Amino acid sequence: MITPKYPIVMKKVILLLIAALALPIAADAQLGGLLEKAAKKAATKTAEKVMDRAVDRASDAAADAIEKEVDKRLPKEKETPSAPVAEATYASLMGQLPELPSVDQLVKHKEAELNENALKLMTSKVSVFSAKALDLASQCAALRYNTMDSAQATDAAYRYAELSTGLSREELEKLSTMSEAEQEAYLQAHYATGRAETALARQAVDASQWLEPLQPMIDKWTAAGEKADKAYDEMAVKLRPIYAKYASRLAQATGAERNNVLLSYYTEAAPHIRTAVQKALNTRLNEQLPLAEKIEAEMVKIRAAHPDAINQLLNYPQLTATQYFTEVYHLLEIPAYSE
Repeated sequence: MITPKYPIVMKKVILLLIAALALPIAADAQLGGLLEKAAKKAATKTAEKVMDRAVDRASDAAADAIEKEVDKRLPKEKETPSAPVAEATYASLMGQLPELPSVDQLVKHKEAELNENALKLMTSKVSVFSAKALDLASQCAALRYNTMDSAQATDAAYRYAELSTGLSREELEKLSTMSEAEQEAYLQAHYATGRAETALARQAVDASQWLEPLQPMIDKWTAAGEKADKAYDEMAVKLRPIYAKYASRLAQATGAERNNVLLSYYTEAAPHIRTAVQKALNTRLNEQLPLAEKIEAEMVKIRAAHPDAINQLLNYPQLTATQYFTEVYHLLEIPAYSE
């Protein structure tokens, strides 16, 4: 029996990103970093690498430098008042995701990645696309806190951290004084105590009472998510025989030779991966998001009746949007299967 490794790994990554990006973005950048680290540790103690963010940032930096240079050389035009910018919504942010990179662009990006060609990675359409997806996901994470001032956002972030991770404000402030290695050890010990699980369980008992009337709608939302995930099951059916052609060579090859075999396999796999990602995106945008918006309309009423529970109730449009942007990272992975 063949068991796919890839879908299991990607589910871990998806959970990781949802946990990290669903946190409010506080004004304190250091706090935001600590919360992200805590969320990652809560989601999985051995998080898989999602993407090379350094490459994305380098790509952004290069693009900014070029834009500034061009701007200096162009004659200045008289500015005209711009129309008011519409307030962002989860739907509008999801609608800003660019068209997926082409199969050819994906293959060229993977070749540059395997050959560690930093220059080609920096100028890759896939790197730029990935950076845009990450930026939109980050905007989604901050969206429901945009009306708060700096102090309110910081307070909300600490409160959310306490409820979802079991870490108090004092503990987070203590973490901010530690080195990265010390933070890692502290969080490892913290999650070993089970305090985070206890905090989440306590919230779940309260929230379940208020959510019971919404459960049929939530079930439909969950089913839509499962339909999106099914796109990768269909992909796996097509990729297993392709992977089987390369499996023995991959097991024996090393170094540059193995990279060449991987690239050959990915070249055949990329069209199927891209199709699966596009299907999943369409399902989340056209089927899951409308359900999420209906759920949120009811959630607003529940939060009004239970102000203290604002951090206990999921924001389904935000969760849907985060999952939506996470789908694109399937494009960067090389699916593997084993007996």
